[in-house]
Amino acid sequence: MDSLKNLKVFVVGWTGACGDALSLEIAKRKLFKEVMLVGRRRVELTGDDPRSKFEQVVVDFEDLEKSAESFKGCSVGYVTMGSTRQSGASNFVKVDYDYTMAVAKLANEVGCKQLHYVSAVGANKDSCFLYPKTKGKVEHEMAELGFEQVFIYRPALLIRPGKERVVERISYYIIKPVTAFKPTWNQIEAENVAKSIIAKSTEFDQGKKREILSNSQMHEAAQSLA
Repeated sequence: MDSLKNLKVFVVGWTGACGDALSLEIAKRKLFKEVMLVGRRRVELTGDDPRSKFEQVVVDFEDLEKSAESFKGCSVGYVTMGSTRQSGASNFVKVDYDYTMAVAKLANEVGCKQLHYVSAVGANKDSCFLYPKTKGKVEHEMAELGFEQVFIYRPALLIRPGKERVVERISYYIIKPVTAFKPTWNQIEAENVAKSIIAKSTEFDQGKKREILSNSQMHEAAQSLA
């Protein structure tokens, strides 16, 4: 991972489940020279939080260009933000498409080389349903922007011990008998999502890549991380 030591990176959506796990993993491993945590508000971190030394950048996603200067110099970008369909169709599209693509486009403009995007299982730009269609559109359009490397992750049911939403908790217990025999089938812990992302980040200097990781492939990538 020595090739990452001199890089500046950003994490958008770092207060969500995957972003939280990812930013913590980055901090614990001391992977990068400079880490920028991007969000709509500043979060007070205690002194024992390993991320307390990271720079926090507060942005207006409706006018992201105003924050372009902060993104300059970032070689790697992590986009982990997302809403839910339950938040309403318009809000979901605004966050998961408008804001997400605004980040990707700005990152590309300032010369970011490697972009990581946490999508979802079933993403399909041609779907008749809003959620998978929106995720699929983002995947497709990100890959077309011209980044040297784009890694897309499609987690299934996200497990975040102690922090699950009610629906997630119910779903977990419904599929538990199956996952007991095949843990990688239809669930993944947020920590393993983070580890799979870091595992792929180490391919920074390995030429052009466009890769979509399924839930099982994310498990494999996480296991490969020392």
